[in-house]
Amino acid sequence: MSRPPIIHCIGDSHSSFFSGLDRIQPSWPATSCDQLPWFKTHHIGPALAYNLTKSGTTSQGRESLFEVIASQASPGDYILLSFGEIDCRVHLVKQAHKKTVPLEAAVDACLDEYFKVVREIMALGYKVIVYNITPPRFSKKHRGVDYEKSEAELVAVGTWEQRQKAATLFNAGAKHRCETSRAKFLETTHHLVDKRGRLMPFFLMDNVHLAQRAMPATLVELARICPELQIPPQTITRPPQWQLIRDYLTRRSERCIKGTPKISI
Repeated sequence: MSRPPIIHCIGDSHSSFFSGLDRIQPSWPATSCDQLPWFKTHHIGPALAYNLTKSGTTSQGRESLFEVIASQASPGDYILLSFGEIDCRVHLVKQAHKKTVPLEAAVDACLDEYFKVVREIMALGYKVIVYNITPPRFSKKHRGVDYEKSEAELVAVGTWEQRQKAATLFNAGAKHRCETSRAKFLETTHHLVDKRGRLMPFFLMDNVHLAQRAMPATLVELARICPELQIPPQTITRPPQWQLIRDYLTRRSERCIKGTPKISI
């Protein structure tokens, strides 16, 4: 009896979400700690979607990606690619400004490079799933403010509106390219945003990475595009307002505690 297909989730730190734990998984070639039966996660470091066609980059993203596929995947397995969040959070706004081109052009150029690799993997005989990127967390403090900051070693460039637009364009463009290349697009963000289209921090484990609270919605969408996985029915619940408020206050309290210097007695 043949084993069910495994989904090898390969990508930047956002691939850790598929481990089933609210924890960033160790970088390849270290073994991930996976709790869900459908996924094997492979965190290959801060690789960019734009650079996956290039060998010899600082992150060695292309080399690691194809090492994982060659050594870990078997015929019939899925390859889920989780790239692009770093591009949208840091590089695309910067490149659009540097080259004096519209943000749309910078996103298109990134996706064109990314999907060269999607087609390359499909040509090896693997089924490919492209995972949407998580939109940026809304911040009143930085709304409309052009800035570059480092927070917990996570850099963000440009205004919130610019990064939100980059993420929206990236996901829409990736979905369209999947439709024309026969890859599958795993789209979940519509479950995770409020009525204004802003990502709800309730679904985050930190400032940018999804928490396992977002997993039921992810499994629902995965079951829709890959029914052969026989994923059991999931219940998606929208958090009530009181729960959002409690979550906000808890996060704020934790930030205050972390920011308070320790007192030696």
